[in-house]
Amino acid sequence: MADVLEIEGCVVAPGEKKRSQVALLQLPDGTSVSIPLLLMNGAQPGPRVYLGAAIHGDEVNGIAILTRALKEIDLRRLAGSIVCVPVQQPLALYADHRLPLAQFLRSPLDQAPADAWACFPGKDDGNLAQMTAATLFRLIRYCDYALDIHTPTRGGRYVPIAILPHRKLGPAAQTAEQMGHALGTGWVMRGESGIYVSDGVLCVEATRVSVPALTFEVGEGGRLEEDSVATGAHCVLNLLRFLKMIDGEIKKPVTTHVMREFLGLRARCGGLLVTEAKLGEAVRSGDVLCRIIDIFGEEAQSVVAPADGLFIRATTLSTVTTGERVATLGIL
Repeated sequence: MADVLEIEGCVVAPGEKKRSQVALLQLPDGTSVSIPLLLMNGAQPGPRVYLGAAIHGDEVNGIAILTRALKEIDLRRLAGSIVCVPVQQPLALYADHRLPLAQFLRSPLDQAPADAWACFPGKDDGNLAQMTAATLFRLIRYCDYALDIHTPTRGGRYVPIAILPHRKLGPAAQTAEQMGHALGTGWVMRGESGIYVSDGVLCVEATRVSVPALTFEVGEGGRLEEDSVATGAHCVLNLLRFLKMIDGEIKKPVTTHVMREFLGLRARCGGLLVTEAKLGEAVRSGDVLCRIIDIFGEEAQSVVAPADGLFIRATTLSTVTTGERVATLGIL
């Protein structure tokens, strides 16, 4: 028989699940803001996994992914426990924005750092982002493994991709890589530089304290998409199968592409954006990925692949300004 699960004062018996919350902050009118929790304690002993989504407020696909995946769980057969945080940054969700916009607008300098995702392990006595990160990090450290679900910001769409912490983090990073392949996305980024493996990022800091963790990007920001939700739920269940928490075989893709670097391409002018490459396809150096058309109908820029790679992130905006990202390649 499994042990009783106790997280932040909420006690869950084996074979049960409970909704709970963790206090985060108080608004000017005295309203309390809390981080929601879904705690699931299997009837059988096993590991404990942290599942988090919506640390950016426009990443609504992740919320629906967790809802759908966890509805499939039979607690009588679940081995271990799940600490699910469907909304990791509630104020950003209220704003329907990457960041908790009201706080950022009223005192932008005081809100640096502004992104909770990138300031782990956080500070209990810090600003909003740091307090949020500290609270989430405390929850993560109760667990043996962690998965952080994302989408790009509005106007961007990723293939479903597992993004790993850097390998310098030792054995926990090796386990995170195994988890990334087990998701079954078909695309795995194993990079050693860039924002996703920077100090302060959730999966990096969790892995650093021996909680193997990775970032899972899927779909588009600001949209609730059935295909992305179905894909994401399938991947979450694959991970639970890999951890031997639920029964069943891992459903693997036909091909898994392991990449070593993101290569972002930006507009050199403004105009209307027309994307020609198909998301997920292999491209060769010199292939046209997208075109920028000026408001008079003339082609202002042809954006070509500077190297062989995979077209893993498309910009879905209809117009772009000089300097905006228009495409991202994954370099093998």
